[in-house]
Amino acid sequence: MNCNHRKTARIAFFLHLVLLITFQVNADTLEDQIVEISGELMCPVCEGQSVAESNAQLARDMRAVIKTKLIEGKSKEEIVDYFISSYGETILASPSPRGFGFILWLLPILSIIIGTVIILRTIYSHKISERE
Repeated sequence: MNCNHRKTARIAFFLHLVLLITFQVNADTLEDQIVEISGELMCPVCEGQSVAESNAQLARDMRAVIKTKLIEGKSKEEIVDYFISSYGETILASPSPRGFGFILWLLPILSIIIGTVIILRTIYSHKISERE
């Protein structure tokens, strides 16, 4: 009988450890998801801070909403769309690659191309003027 109690205690202890590890992994991934999503949203009351960085009450409330929606099973896109519908596109930390945001995504690339063309033309015209 004493051997059965030890066996049962070992099994219970093992199951307890497995459950603790499982819930710890889920908690880590939930917190990671909250940080990831809140990092993509700008705090409406703080200048230049994301919701993840801000300590404002509104940012804390937004992180709580993100957590609640993740627990409900909402996807990252659904949560971001929820905040866009509430605050508009300005809530996004980086502009979406649609509409005017598309121009903002292309602007650095176009600047590099135009700058390279200007530099190459200047070098080429300088070489031609040296030959003459």
